[in-house]
Amino acid sequence: MEQLFPGVARLAFGTPESDTPSKQVYVRAPRGEALAALPAAAAPFDAGQIRFSVSARGCRLELPLSPGEDIYGFGLNLKRLRHTGRKRTLRVNSDPAVDTGDSHAPCPLYFSTAGYGVLVDTARYATFYCGGNELLNARKQTDEAGGIRLTEAELYAGKEGVSAPMVVDIPAAQGVEIYLFSGPALLDAVRRYVLFCGGGAFPPEWGLGCQYRACGAFEAGEALSLAAELREKHIPCDVFGLEPGWQSHAYSCTFSWSPERFPEPEALVNRLREQHFRINLWEHAFTHPDAPFYEELRPYSGDFKVWNGLVPDFTLAPARETFRRHHAERLTRRGIDAFKLDECDNSDFISSPWSFPECSRFPSGHDGETMHSMFGTHYMNVVDGACRDAGVRTYGLVRNAHAFAPPQPFVLYSDLYDHAEFIRGVTTSGFSGLLWTPEFRHAASPEDYIRRLQTMVLSPLMLLNIWMMPNPPWRQLVRERNVRNEFYPPEEQARLEVLTRETLQLRMRFLPYLYAAFAAYRFEGTPPFRALAMDYPEDERLRDVDFAWLAGERLLVAPFRAGMTELVLPLPPGVWRDFHTGERHEAEVRLAPAIGELPILVKENSVIPLADPVEYIEDGMQHRLTLRVYGSAPEPARLFADDGFSFGYENEAPAWGEVRADGSMSESAKRRYAVKAVERF
Repeated sequence: MEQLFPGVARLAFGTPESDTPSKQVYVRAPRGEALAALPAAAAPFDAGQIRFSVSARGCRLELPLSPGEDIYGFGLNLKRLRHTGRKRTLRVNSDPAVDTGDSHAPCPLYFSTAGYGVLVDTARYATFYCGGNELLNARKQTDEAGGIRLTEAELYAGKEGVSAPMVVDIPAAQGVEIYLFSGPALLDAVRRYVLFCGGGAFPPEWGLGCQYRACGAFEAGEALSLAAELREKHIPCDVFGLEPGWQSHAYSCTFSWSPERFPEPEALVNRLREQHFRINLWEHAFTHPDAPFYEELRPYSGDFKVWNGLVPDFTLAPARETFRRHHAERLTRRGIDAFKLDECDNSDFISSPWSFPECSRFPSGHDGETMHSMFGTHYMNVVDGACRDAGVRTYGLVRNAHAFAPPQPFVLYSDLYDHAEFIRGVTTSGFSGLLWTPEFRHAASPEDYIRRLQTMVLSPLMLLNIWMMPNPPWRQLVRERNVRNEFYPPEEQARLEVLTRETLQLRMRFLPYLYAAFAAYRFEGTPPFRALAMDYPEDERLRDVDFAWLAGERLLVAPFRAGMTELVLPLPPGVWRDFHTGERHEAEVRLAPAIGELPILVKENSVIPLADPVEYIEDGMQHRLTLRVYGSAPEPARLFADDGFSFGYENEAPAWGEVRADGSMSESAKRRYAVKAVERF
């Protein structure tokens, strides 16, 4: 057991493969000082308690689990939060149909309520048996007495809790390395993983504002008209997104402006920037024959095409540099701030699967299986490099991630759309240091629309993804009618517009709080959005709460879905206050919010800084704050006061400040913040 940092150890078994995440996508230096500052913790178990074996199939690990442990993690999971007793096959897939482990972003990383984490350093589609399968030589369990079981449900019912070790099946591999992250608490173990990866993503302030993606069929004039309408109606929007139609060819991509739809791209970019919009462009990595760098990229691509396009081998430096250079010269140095990296995952369960097969071969020696696992993380590295080349601190979108991805300034999204699953994704992704947006795309009703917008207020990204409709959703939510310009009656349009504006303004009010939460992610490793079980693993009432989450240090949010009238939410220990009224709650709370209200709870004795809502963020702007003070002995609120847009935070001392309940603040905080009012609850 090799100790790398305090609380971080590495073990090697057999002959590990070379095409693993630690050797391919681990590109940030660990934050050693922050790791050393965490509480001391012993390793959860010693090397002698781990069993390893090799066969023609591959290799197998057996790691100890104890009764009472619950297991979380494995990347983004839309189907389940707690995995104890389950089988998880971590396969890259954009359309997971059932609860088996398929995901946009599977990660061979799990955490235990016993206060530790384990990363299995493999890009293979490994299978984890999370304590539900007993070994032959295990201590005999006493069978329960009972009658004959006469239904499948009774016959195959699993037992809650651990009764066997964690068994990891890694096909093809003849060896593997693992990393152990010790707590002592579960949250400490997660922090150690994030800090070992280099710290969490730290987006620019404008990235935490509101984003609107325009209709995919738009031409330049239509895009400018919509942008002007957003400003005229005072709808908060920092980022304006263009979908596939901006390119001369998409599916596959040329990464070049369409001369028919966007004949003067420089003028378009300048006009949008004059209106204070940042610009995000859609793309995927599959490279069309008309792309300017097609022939240069061809020797460094896989042996299968996707949509007649090359699949770049991003594990090779020439492929990465070719891709990065084009993006820097043609896009990021010419005013583009961010990208939406689509279809970098895989697809099996739709009528026409489109991606490269697992048996693909790449010039680096990788096969399609390992390439699928790491493709999105490589892609993020390359595009982030192009943004940095232009001095752009970016915050984009991506559809695949894996191990060592926490530092990447990209947020996961999906083509799936179940609202309960979108909410669950926020709670599951934090265990692997990933970010997920429960974006809005379309709605079944006005109530569904508003509830989906509210879900994003305290999430990684506020995104209205209206790529399927030419008109804003507050005019008409039904796509077919929206396309035909058949709108709601004026009074309903006005009502939905007001609710949209108010919900987006609430997001903008929380920006100082959210920005500080992301700074803590970067410098201290604390995920900004966390399942309740991460902070309170000893409270068994909270271990399955996948419909609410902690946001930052002091807030708990429980979004409602359409059709819900009330919800009983178990609360973590201590006193919690209703954000809107200040009402005290302990143990649990019965929520029944009005349609325009997002249920938010505040930890007792908190100061919550709320900014005056603005329509967009300007670089280095000062925020005017209203402080909401809850409790009789409020603790100061942390603020982060760098310039909000540059990379200065990487080379300077962390710009922490604080604001107190009486409205006073530290000198460092005064650079970016000013208090105008204090409200006490």
